[in-house]
Amino acid sequence: MTFEEILDQAIAMLQRRGRLTYGALKRQFQLDDAYLEDVKAELIEGQRVAVDEQGRVLVWAGDAAMTPAPPTTPAPDRALLAYTPPHLTEKILTAQGTMEGERKQVTVLFADIKGSTELIGGLDPEAAQQLLDPAIHRMMAAVHRYEGTVNQGLGDGIMALFGAPIAHEEHALRACYASIAMQTALRGYADEVRRAHGMPLQIRVGLNAGDVVVRAIGNDLHMDYSAVGQTTHLAARMEQLATPGSILLTAATLRLVEGLVRVHALGPVPVKGLVEPVEVWELVGASGLRQRLQAAVARGLTQFVGRQPELDALHQALEHAGAGHGQVAAIVGEAGVGKSRLVYECIHSHRTRAWLVLESASVSYGKATPYFPVVELLKRYLHIEDTDEPRTVRAKVTGHILTLDEALHDTIPALLSLLDVLPDDHVFLQLDPPQRRQRTLEALKRVLLRESQVQPLVLVFEDLHWIDTETQAVLDRVVESLPTARLLLLVNYRPEYQHGWGSKTYYAQLRLDPLPPASADELLQALLGDDPSLAPLTPLLIARTEGNPFFLEESGRTLVETGVLGGTPGAYRLIQPLQGMPIPATVQAVLAARIDRLPPEDKHLLQTAAVIGTDVPFPLLRGIADVPEAALHSGLAHLQAAEFLYETRLFPEQEHTFRHALTHEVAYSSLLLERRRGLHARIVEALETLAPERGAEQVERLAHHALRGEVWEKAVAYGRQAGARAYDRAAFGEAVASFEQALQARTHLHDHSDTGRLAIDLRLALGNALTQVGEHGRRLALLGEAEALARALDDRARLGRVLATMAEVLRLTGDPDAPWQRVSRPSCSRPRWARAPYRCMRPISWGWYTGPSATSAGRPNCYGRVWRWRTGRRVRPVHTCASGPGRG
Repeated sequence: MTFEEILDQAIAMLQRRGRLTYGALKRQFQLDDAYLEDVKAELIEGQRVAVDEQGRVLVWAGDAAMTPAPPTTPAPDRALLAYTPPHLTEKILTAQGTMEGERKQVTVLFADIKGSTELIGGLDPEAAQQLLDPAIHRMMAAVHRYEGTVNQGLGDGIMALFGAPIAHEEHALRACYASIAMQTALRGYADEVRRAHGMPLQIRVGLNAGDVVVRAIGNDLHMDYSAVGQTTHLAARMEQLATPGSILLTAATLRLVEGLVRVHALGPVPVKGLVEPVEVWELVGASGLRQRLQAAVARGLTQFVGRQPELDALHQALEHAGAGHGQVAAIVGEAGVGKSRLVYECIHSHRTRAWLVLESASVSYGKATPYFPVVELLKRYLHIEDTDEPRTVRAKVTGHILTLDEALHDTIPALLSLLDVLPDDHVFLQLDPPQRRQRTLEALKRVLLRESQVQPLVLVFEDLHWIDTETQAVLDRVVESLPTARLLLLVNYRPEYQHGWGSKTYYAQLRLDPLPPASADELLQALLGDDPSLAPLTPLLIARTEGNPFFLEESGRTLVETGVLGGTPGAYRLIQPLQGMPIPATVQAVLAARIDRLPPEDKHLLQTAAVIGTDVPFPLLRGIADVPEAALHSGLAHLQAAEFLYETRLFPEQEHTFRHALTHEVAYSSLLLERRRGLHARIVEALETLAPERGAEQVERLAHHALRGEVWEKAVAYGRQAGARAYDRAAFGEAVASFEQALQARTHLHDHSDTGRLAIDLRLALGNALTQVGEHGRRLALLGEAEALARALDDRARLGRVLATMAEVLRLTGDPDAPWQRVSRPSCSRPRWARAPYRCMRPISWGWYTGPSATSAGRPNCYGRVWRWRTGRRVRPVHTCASGPGRG
């Protein structure tokens, strides 16, 4: 290994373990004394991630420098390519172009062999490698089984990512399953090591879900990434906290897999580098549930709304099938619209009491496993448990099939082979693969059709968009034999799935769209309640989720978990102001995976469109997309066909709109900040070039993009114009927001007299808008800042305006003595010129009125000047203050 590779692996080991002896470093990397001194110097002095303890131990000190965690740049590892299955390598390299330079939500897995230093102590380096390599290979195989990516080899362990570079909406569940498979695989090898060496071999695993920035993916599958926040750090800490043989995960991970795995709560645990303790859970095993709906049933289902016509159609299909006219009913819709819930309501109604219902579902990680959902369905049909011995399984299959019909005895070998319990010397296994396949397909069809003659049968196959080719062949066989069977094949899938059943007269497709507003409102009322404080929240949630039931439910749960809503289910109330609504992690995972399945050019076009906004004018997109117009039209057509965008206008110019607000947010958030800034800045230029005469109409859009593109001078100018425009329309809330953005942008300009005067003017304008929304306290604070700026600039005119406005605000707040106390207080400390009469300005309907200030009897200087001016009286101004009348 190169010095850099050794250094990176040493840092990773030290970060995970916290402490590392120099002897362990020498043994792990076969270092001589001189090489060790170089590594030690680089860790302590060069990288400043460690400190020396008594000349024997390195102690991790990188946390103090990690706020947030620094970019992690693991060294390339050719072994990753060597041990990655070819089909997975192809997927990773295919995803290379679509993932680089993006923020991705992933689950990070760290696993290592506990006590590896003691285990290989005294062994020759080659013997040590022969001992550890089989364990590492088993870890990697478990990761690859669930399409994770081993990003880094750590000597005695691995680091893996799920969700990048191959996008998966259930990345956390895959990581959990991989961890369980890893522990199971290591137990057998550990027995061999114990017998050969007399020492235990156990691994510990840590999981955490969060965001990373994918920088680049090398052809050796090494991925250069940067952690966002504590994503990688927490995963490493979970591994370090885990006892040998255990798996620990964080709350962020559990939130994505709740109900689908079994966990044991360990409570808050102090974590090095973090101020607050972290809630930690131990992963015990899989729960047996594979779908979100199954987990929701265990928690308690929400009210079923808005799908009565579709449910009636399924009941009608049941009637036809029950009369001996087999049916295929297909429910089609995007993720979260309620396909599985509709199936659940159908098969759990009183109409199916006399029916045998067999359920199964495809899973994304089972697409490469032939017959995956068929095997699950067979196990349910034949009452086979995962803990059954092979002999028990064979007895159950044989007994059930012969009881059904002795003529089916020739189907038994095919069924036993599917269940992996057929003896190795059986003649069925000697057949050619095509013959075995044909007999398997025929056996399954015959058994199911014969069962439907005994009692009507509902076969449920869900999520066909993840179906494997062999299960597809089984369904095709069954569909061809349906016309005279008492069998309903009930399936659901997303729009991208294709099949050849559409021409069958006994096929019916039910398209599920998001809930209409009335039904969405009914669902939210059942979820959250009808407290008056929820009135502004309900329409916001419906608009944001477009009525998608799953998105609505998850958004509600997120608001409860983040403390925005308080109370009990069905009786919540708003207890915190709404300040932006985070996208639920479960929803983000679904939408991000869907976007990542787009071809690279279409995905980049969608992300570019997302920077423009939810509404995407074609001329503006053409101006910033950097693609030929023909390719642009083709890409938009693809995005329309995939239902990411829809066309909303053709004249006077073509315009598209994002079909879903959350899709827009996820596409936008996946872009790195640098690319976002560049696109926003280009949009400003394009808007100014395309329609310079429409600048006033588009000033809000110009202000928005200038601010996010960090074009600061334009952000100030357009923000100020947008605020004035909103104020003139009496849209005072929008005026406040625009002036605040302009004021924020001004802080990025160089300080000089012009920008100082601009800062005063913006505070005055913002103050006027704040008064209209009743925020007098904030206005006074701004006026105080403006007063200080005006004095620093020696700007008498602006100081007069500020003091006049301040006096009026104080008078309006109800304290008649407050104005002169506040305004005159600094009079004696001002220079002589500042105690002279000011020319103040008064806004009236047709412009600005200027007039001399004056003094009123019995009141100090400044308040007297302002008050007499406001009442319109003109007298000779005289300065008075606590030092005595007439001075100055």
